[in-house]
Amino acid sequence: MASTRLEALRLYRAIYRMAGKLPTRDRINYVRRRLRHEYDEARQETDPERVTYVVVVSTKGFGFLLRVAETQLETVQVQAEHLRSIFARPDYHRT
Repeated sequence: MASTRLEALRLYRAIYRMAGKLPTRDRINYVRRRLRHEYDEARQETDPERVTYVVVVSTKGFGFLLRVAETQLETVQVQAEHLRSIFARPDYHRT
């Protein structure tokens, strides 16, 4: 269970840092707010039955969830690089 928590925190930090590479403050803030919201929702669960369910499902399906999170991280990385290249073009800002 501890390794699961550490892996989740590793992904959280990686996505948070990668969001900082997005080209606009609005995009950075959006990704970071959304990430924090999802984290807080999962962390605030207090219903014992729900916690048990989440633990069982997470334990069984965590590998899949980690792969999904890794894919999301890769998507943010690709988007950040793409948007940086677009914003760097001198003709992008012409009106």
